[in-house]
Amino acid sequence: MKKTYILFTSLFAFLLTGCDFLDKNPDMRASIDTKQKVQLLLVSAYTNGNSGPIMEFSSDNIIDNNAPDKYGKCRSLLPLDKMYDEIFGWEPVVSSGAQDSPKYLWDANYVAIAAANQALKAIERLEAQGIDMSAEKGEALLIRAYHHFMLVNVFCQAYRTDELSKQDLGIVYMTEPETTVKPTYTRPSLTDTYNNIKKDLEEGLQLVSDNYYTVPKYHFNVAAANAFAARFYLYHREWEKVVECADKVLGTDDATILSKLFDHHYEHIVCTDIEQSMNAWIDVKSPSNLLIYTTMSQAPYTNFADYGRYQSKDAALDYSLTGKGPCWGDRNLVGALSVWSIGSDQYGSFLGKFFYLFEFTDKVNGYGYIHGVTRAFTCDELLLNRAEAKVYLNNLDGATNDLRLWCENMNVNKKVMTMNADSTVKLNRTVIKKFYSDNAGTPFAPELHNTEMVPDGTMAISAEQLPLIHCCLHFRRIESFHDGQRWCDLKRYGIEITHQQGKDPLKTLKWNDERRAIQLPQEVILAGMTPNPRTDMSLPTSGSATTTTPPSEPTVTIFPVGLGSVSKATK
Repeated sequence: MKKTYILFTSLFAFLLTGCDFLDKNPDMRASIDTKQKVQLLLVSAYTNGNSGPIMEFSSDNIIDNNAPDKYGKCRSLLPLDKMYDEIFGWEPVVSSGAQDSPKYLWDANYVAIAAANQALKAIERLEAQGIDMSAEKGEALLIRAYHHFMLVNVFCQAYRTDELSKQDLGIVYMTEPETTVKPTYTRPSLTDTYNNIKKDLEEGLQLVSDNYYTVPKYHFNVAAANAFAARFYLYHREWEKVVECADKVLGTDDATILSKLFDHHYEHIVCTDIEQSMNAWIDVKSPSNLLIYTTMSQAPYTNFADYGRYQSKDAALDYSLTGKGPCWGDRNLVGALSVWSIGSDQYGSFLGKFFYLFEFTDKVNGYGYIHGVTRAFTCDELLLNRAEAKVYLNNLDGATNDLRLWCENMNVNKKVMTMNADSTVKLNRTVIKKFYSDNAGTPFAPELHNTEMVPDGTMAISAEQLPLIHCCLHFRRIESFHDGQRWCDLKRYGIEITHQQGKDPLKTLKWNDERRAIQLPQEVILAGMTPNPRTDMSLPTSGSATTTTPPSEPTVTIFPVGLGSVSKATK
């Protein structure tokens, strides 16, 4: 809507001024020539695309309600969009460029990157005038690194080592504003992409400041920058740096750490409806939330029975939100989380953070935009990242304590997460070892293919470390539910999963499956960008493998408002 307004305003100005336009600069873009204008530009430099849904629907957190259940019964439910059939089936998305599609994510992230690059060019000019732009430069570099990192997580394989990842395709790393009509690019290696992300991240980390923000959590503040660095270093397997960055945000005192985690007591006990629950998750005042931003996403509509084909249900929940754990019994975790059921639990369940805000454009007919809020970085995830890094550093007691603190924060009713009658969580290495050993071969402790992925021993895990790694992955699956990080963990450890889609034969995603890198948008491939390799490539490609058209501004879809029937699940 804003673009239309600007267009008509410009046309109106042209009619008023007549031929005076010949005396003006024909470039109608705003001139970014002050510190304040750079700051305003950076406000718009965060993606409006949500990468969570495409990764979540590719993972084992979703099942197909149309597949035969344990009684052999099949439903005939509709997906929200044909593309969800393709995403769940690990197929190229060719049916849609709608919100949450590969095309939408591709365009949205590169548009954000373009804004960051435009800001960096303006910063360069202002610094030449002697103006201190350190904080703005830090934010712009972090924005550029973050959005490339999001693209890598969706469209590339997991990082292995610098040498091995030279064999895998990365994504084009944009460091300059686009100035040509049809530019030519070649996809670099994944190693090159990671090196570029790291360069921007580490430079931005040294410059970022909280000083000029009105609401720091809407920007890359210091804490969010360190949380981003910790996640990057975790994926890049620089363990000491993960701990270093996490310590700067969380501290090392147990009481201090607990005070920074999400308030499950308030969300579960005080919040009585889905909108209250959602607002608790996305609250800018929550100490757990480090960076939040709004997105355009249609995915929350999949929570309603009318579009109930693909949902979190059965095995997806049994091994995450409603399943047992090392220090809680079956479904007892529902005593710490508000798990909302769709249609009296017959379709599936979700958490309040996977709901939406509705912006009306037509209140009479009930039409408008669906907005989601992305919790990009949280203290709770950061704590689990640190725990995983400590395992690899052989600080097993330190890792266990971080995992215990995560559980203690879930212990909102002082009984469901304890081994004894008191209120203290009894989670120790013995308990962890027993639970994950007893459940070996299940999704609680699946087979890891880390040594096949990296045969040189870089990712070797000892027998003593293994139960703790499984515990980290289990807790991360719960913590990041709906956020998409489960997909990243499946890729990082080569965990194999299956999808039953309708009555089709069971599909298995092997540890080295090419489809772990989601296929590029068909429009990008047809423009000439090298696609992700597929043994059976069904998409047509052009003759060139090195050119592409620049991304377009992502289009948004207007939806009718329609609250489905949801209720809070009980333990």
